[in-house]
Amino acid sequence: MTGQQPVLLASACDFGWGSVGKLRLVLDELPGVPVALYPADGRPNPAAELLADRYRFVSAPPDRASVALVVNDPVAADEITRMGVPVVYLDSLPYLWATPEEVPRQVAVYCAQHGPYGALPAGSPLAGRSDIEWIEPIVPRARGRRGGDGIVVSVGGLHSHLVGSAADAYLRLVLLPIAELLADGGRPVAAVCGNLPDWACRDLAARLPGPVRIGAQTPADFEATLRGADLLITSSGSTTILQAAALELPMILLPPQNLSQILNAEIYAAAAREVLWWPASVLDPAEVARLRPAGEDTVLRYIYGAISDAADRPEVRAAVRAALATGVAGRPAVDAVPERVLEPARMGGARQVGRRIRQAMFAPLPRPERPA
Repeated sequence: MTGQQPVLLASACDFGWGSVGKLRLVLDELPGVPVALYPADGRPNPAAELLADRYRFVSAPPDRASVALVVNDPVAADEITRMGVPVVYLDSLPYLWATPEEVPRQVAVYCAQHGPYGALPAGSPLAGRSDIEWIEPIVPRARGRRGGDGIVVSVGGLHSHLVGSAADAYLRLVLLPIAELLADGGRPVAAVCGNLPDWACRDLAARLPGPVRIGAQTPADFEATLRGADLLITSSGSTTILQAAALELPMILLPPQNLSQILNAEIYAAAAREVLWWPASVLDPAEVARLRPAGEDTVLRYIYGAISDAADRPEVRAAVRAALATGVAGRPAVDAVPERVLEPARMGGARQVGRRIRQAMFAPLPRPERPA
């Protein structure tokens, strides 16, 4: 790489949009650094789709990179390490993992996001690792919340490698009833955000009166949307919860879509003031707990199957709607500010990871040996 500007190779897990959001915030700390996305094989890349308006990505072979940033994707981290590129790994969900396959085998630096969830669970594959550096939460820099726009509803990226028909089932079970309940109650809705299919956008537009922004937003646009919100009704993804907590934006958490959202809802229940849990006829918490030691994929198959099955049963759909109605009934359009759970001085995770990458670009980390 003599005479060439150092290139950062970047990869984010294609599961929802949280990993892309974390990637965006770290890249904001690295202005002017050329970034090549991995993989660059022509497949749709959420990072390219959501961040192209903000960054200039370059084409470069992976082995030209001086360092890689990988967010929540152990397979990509192991692949890049085998190419001989040192990896700075960002794990925003260290409390989630239960098996060795869910974390990379070896990386140059393992940045694990600290948070209010306490110690690692018993049997964590991260226990005893010598390459972990604990970092502060990765949250957009606070710019203050002005409020006044109304309610924002968010369901996030809605996708994973196993989700199948459960994404559409979730929208029919949860999102459309929430929209109807808000409209019937005369509650002002500013935006419904998420990776929404065309049919859902049409149905929402028909249900919600007035000008409502419906559909996907870039991370920067979503940040601006939250600053104008009075209340957030959201799936319990950690990135969105942290953003709202940093803004002291009142939240109602929707029934969780996956394992990490179940754990997030449990962790942040007090701060979010209210969690709308699934009725027992949809999801059995004891079964989730029983399956957890087998790993995230095993639990996801159960959760997605339960959501898809519930959407096909009229009596269960009615029970879900009743639970949602109870959760939003009587809530004022402008809610009380929740108890602070994040101190502004302890939201510097993106800056910490960015500093580590800059060090690696200009004082290179040892390059891992490539397999023979």
